[in-house]
Amino acid sequence: MKKDAATSLTLSETELEQVRSDREGLEWLHEFLAEEGALETVQPGGAPSATPISGQAFDLIVEFEVTGEQAYTQRYRRPVWPKGQSGVTIGIGYDVGYAAKPLLWADWVRAIPDAMITALEGALGVTGTPASAVAKRLQSTVDVPWQGAIKVHREKVLPRWVGLVERSLSNTGMIGPDCLGALVSLTYNRGASFGKPGARYREMRNIKSHLASREFRAIPDEFRSMKRLWPDLTGLQKRREREARLFEQGLAALPSG
Repeated sequence: MKKDAATSLTLSETELEQVRSDREGLEWLHEFLAEEGALETVQPGGAPSATPISGQAFDLIVEFEVTGEQAYTQRYRRPVWPKGQSGVTIGIGYDVGYAAKPLLWADWVRAIPDAMITALEGALGVTGTPASAVAKRLQSTVDVPWQGAIKVHREKVLPRWVGLVERSLSNTGMIGPDCLGALVSLTYNRGASFGKPGARYREMRNIKSHLASREFRAIPDEFRSMKRLWPDLTGLQKRREREARLFEQGLAALPSG
């Protein structure tokens, strides 16, 4: 299979903003929790997982939220509104609009001062255009340093999404940290929509089926097939390609046989 040059998968600032403004994964999670009657739980979707994903997978997720430390420090350490259906966003794509008060405090206590968390309570549940004004108001009082943002993302946020992937899909213990990390990146972006009906979720259902039947090598093509959903959003197309390649890298590292 012929692949694009690696440089073509580097995100431009415009493409990064495209990806940041897409909150399909958080919208899915909010809908899921509402159906479960669990919007006030501290650990949405169940307990976090201790299963590690690879460093490369972790870096990919961070890159598609804030690019890296320099860009984060320059543009994202104060609250922002990434447009679309996003809420006030802090840290590594942490959308306060989709959080609940117990979760906000459990995640950010000791990472930022309590007074900042209290201020952020005013952004809970606020999504879409109204969040723009809230973000601007909070910029003078909330400042999240890089180390605090990374710590919360690594120790609080991603373990919840790893657990969600493990509960949603079978045989994830057989595919290694790169492949698992690619699936976590996908789920973080699109939600655990592996059972949703309709053409939009065809590849998500196929991934679940491939894992159940241990047809792991069929999965990268499903990542790439999803590009059809965003014909004009190159940032999301690049994310799917990077996830596909990471999954292929993980497959190559698995024991043969």
